[in-house]
Amino acid sequence: MKIGVIQPLEVKSAILLAENALKEGAELVLLPEKWIKNIDDVPLGEFQKLAKRYTAYIIPGAFEDGVSVITPIIDDSGNLKGIAKKIHLFNEERLRLIPGNEAVFFSYRGIKFGILICYDIDFPEVARELFSKGVEIILVPSKIRNNGLDIWNEFLRIRVLENRIGIVNANVYSPPDYPGRSIAIVPEQRQDGIVIPKVVGELGSEEGYMIVDIDPLKYMYLRGDRLKEYVRFTVKEL
Repeated sequence: MKIGVIQPLEVKSAILLAENALKEGAELVLLPEKWIKNIDDVPLGEFQKLAKRYTAYIIPGAFEDGVSVITPIIDDSGNLKGIAKKIHLFNEERLRLIPGNEAVFFSYRGIKFGILICYDIDFPEVARELFSKGVEIILVPSKIRNNGLDIWNEFLRIRVLENRIGIVNANVYSPPDYPGRSIAIVPEQRQDGIVIPKVVGELGSEEGYMIVDIDPLKYMYLRGDRLKEYVRFTVKEL
């Protein structure tokens, strides 16, 4: 599956970069969290036209709608398939917004995709539940500052290792505070048998896009092994 990851600075470039990625064969396009301040300025109609024209899914980012932080999911017919909501609100978001109470996933071209919005990735239970439902790739729109990027990437790598799952992250590029540096990671087994988080694509600190080609069949056996090891349990006090 060819996935386009977009780091735009404004609406015009977001549309242009998304179309460029689609022209180069992207089958799904992902944008960051809050890459534009006002949800009313998000060009949903333009993204829907692009999705229909190129028969691709577009995840146009995550935005505050006055109630929650939401991620629209546009399908390959240009229709709004559904909405994911941020479950774990961050800092002052908790003072203004209502958290979501469910994680969502969808199937597209034989692959199960889940969506986690930024801070959601910090909580292993959410990724684990998606994994248990058969999700193979988690899409993560985020807004991470320079000073949090190193630990953020550690969270992403750990989720890949814990669940033998692919993660594609689109992070905001908005200098000087937000560096972009979007990243895609998949599990890979070395010759010595150790599973590592392999970076298969990374953007720099600039406006632009990349296309990563992820084939979950290459790590399907790793997911199968992990599923066999996955044991549900309860906790009791002694």
